[in-house]
Amino acid sequence: MLSASMVLCVASQTHAQTAPKTNAVQQSQNTEDESSEPIKLKTITLSAERAAKNVLDVPMSISVIDRDTLDRHQVRDIQDMVRYEPGVSVDRQTSLTNPFGQLNSFNIRGVGGNRVQILVDGARVQERTTDGSRDFVDPFNMKSVEITRGPNSVLWGADALGGVVFFRTLDADDLLDGTKPWAVETKFSYDSFDKSFRKQITGAAEAGDFKILGSFGHMSSSEPDMRKARADGGIWGCPREAIWPCNKAFPMDTDAYNGLMKLQWNPSADHEFKLTGEWFERNTDVDQKYDSGAANPLYASMPAYYSFYYENESWDRSLKMQRARFALDHRWTVGASWLDEVKWNISYSPQKRDTTSTQIRNYSLLATPRREKRIQIRNYSEDFLQADVQLTSSFDLGQTSHKFIYGFAGDITKSNYDGENITTNLNTGITTVTPRQGFNFPKVDTIRADFYVQDEIKLLDERLTLTPGLRLATYSIDPTKDDGYVSLDGFEPEKLDETRLIKRLGAIYKLDDTYSVFASYGEGFKMPTAQQLFVSSTSIGATSMVEVIPNPNLKPEFVRSYEAGLRGEFNRGYFSASAFYSDYKDFIRGLQRVPGEADKYTSDNVESVKVWGIEFGGEYEVYNNIFANAALSYMRGDQRVDAGSEKTPFDGAVPLTTVLGLRYIIPDWNLETEFVGTFASGVKRRADEDAFKPSSYAVFDAYAKWSPTKHIDVNFGVENIFDKRYFPNTLTGYANTPETSSVANVNPLEMQVAPGRTFKVGATMRF
Repeated sequence: MLSASMVLCVASQTHAQTAPKTNAVQQSQNTEDESSEPIKLKTITLSAERAAKNVLDVPMSISVIDRDTLDRHQVRDIQDMVRYEPGVSVDRQTSLTNPFGQLNSFNIRGVGGNRVQILVDGARVQERTTDGSRDFVDPFNMKSVEITRGPNSVLWGADALGGVVFFRTLDADDLLDGTKPWAVETKFSYDSFDKSFRKQITGAAEAGDFKILGSFGHMSSSEPDMRKARADGGIWGCPREAIWPCNKAFPMDTDAYNGLMKLQWNPSADHEFKLTGEWFERNTDVDQKYDSGAANPLYASMPAYYSFYYENESWDRSLKMQRARFALDHRWTVGASWLDEVKWNISYSPQKRDTTSTQIRNYSLLATPRREKRIQIRNYSEDFLQADVQLTSSFDLGQTSHKFIYGFAGDITKSNYDGENITTNLNTGITTVTPRQGFNFPKVDTIRADFYVQDEIKLLDERLTLTPGLRLATYSIDPTKDDGYVSLDGFEPEKLDETRLIKRLGAIYKLDDTYSVFASYGEGFKMPTAQQLFVSSTSIGATSMVEVIPNPNLKPEFVRSYEAGLRGEFNRGYFSASAFYSDYKDFIRGLQRVPGEADKYTSDNVESVKVWGIEFGGEYEVYNNIFANAALSYMRGDQRVDAGSEKTPFDGAVPLTTVLGLRYIIPDWNLETEFVGTFASGVKRRADEDAFKPSSYAVFDAYAKWSPTKHIDVNFGVENIFDKRYFPNTLTGYANTPETSSVANVNPLEMQVAPGRTFKVGATMRF
């Protein structure tokens, strides 16, 4: 389907691709002056086919969230960004083991994690580890976000099994309007959910053949407001209530920074060079109140070898996430008979996630009491060196026209997980430093080197378009043991190599000038991650209750995906309806209990996972400047663990979710208003019948944008107007009753309750 963002954008709103300096109110005024007919502007995708295309002319489902939508909804993060994207979701982490309020990866059509490719101007974003996330992107520097549903592996990498999320950063042309050689834009916004306050300043200038853009932003926030959660823990209860209620996040302070610099040089009309530097950093400090100031209740149920108790006088935890990117792009319009264009890009992007835990422990019950300061440092990094070369060739052959897009895409990724433990006896002053404990993670070099080709074939007077494509994908994963890595017997890390040919076929047939049908077939495969293959935990006893076993025999995941649909495009609106079916083989599950072993866990392959569903998106101008829109997604899925087992429900499949919106543009008042309702069915199917199943809910939001002058926009928003208490129907992994009281303490179900009524306000000023 087309996106809810598209669905919630009227035709005059998709201007981010075609008329970036004109807002919807001004555009509506111009329309009334010039003609009674609405201006029909196209929503353009640049990532779906590696070329500019109308989304209605692409044989797959694409969402385009433009800059106006990001601003109007005052999107604070990637979860907020997909609020109106049925079938796409991002969950928040709120457990005691990960108290930083991080966001998980995107989930598209029931699959997520590292199965969704996240790219910023084509550069990869760090993979998710068990104790990490992929929340490395700030929407404030983005001109648009494009979401491909289903595998787009031929063009963007074989591991894009579930889809692709492609962020496009601002360019100087997005600010410059041609009336003067410079432009400055400032933005401010406030969100009551986490008391976040954002400031951003962006400037652009041009001189001769050069254009430059610079942007810097800062965001400060506190812990999220869990106003609709219950202090007593709801159906789980709250064993820790006397220490810290189950409806409050720990005190948290976050500061995030983003910076972007671009220098563009056009020595001639045929050449464009672009040098980019991007920087993102988020620092979060948490005062972990649970286990502070009281005897640690977790140890009450420990085995006999935990013969001591301690009090945490304090427990401070911090997280630093950083992503940098340095890139050089070149576009050459060749104009030869056999070659239209050459584009190449090289980029380097170091990314890291560092955590520090500082505890002051009082062992007052020991025969010789002592106080300790324990610092635990864990650092995970991925450094990407990428290269991409794309060529485009167009020609006619008989009654057909062809547009070939072909090239090379490769990267070298260096992954490293390290850390240390620093313990200081505060009675004696003696400090002991030991290597990391817990997860053993070798250094890993991953090399991807792929060749791809796609041919867009138009025939039957361009009524039929066929798009076949191939990608030869090669992987090499090479682990190296460092001083801190301890191998388990029989599980020495070894190099793995894999080569696959990935296929794709898309088709669009225009029934007439209004209606078209489309169909597509796509494949994808994904190698296991380094963590799934090589990570182990050998420290059983005083520091760990479980043992993690690596699984070097994991098979790559593979998917075949099918989609078909009907589209219509009118003067006053559009619609797109489609059905899809995805068949995954050797689906990888993370950290499953080893059969017959109570305390051993490993990753394994599931025989098959099948997900199918329907999607719809549409909008229509029902009256002058009044737009009604709708989007929905319905999924159902089954899994089979092995060939001899019965089918069970696949928990990733999300039940029916519908978004309905009404938007009114009032040109005389320079005002845009929007009312949105989200209607979600409750969960009925889970692989475990005792699993918690969220109930159905309806949530309503309202937004307004007022432009008192052409240089100022003021945005207001109220989300969850009626303060509805609900659990998102995307929530998985929780039982109706906790397995143990420790589970209820560490990861309360109540902390998964969705935000209550939230207020947003923001302003943009242009000079």
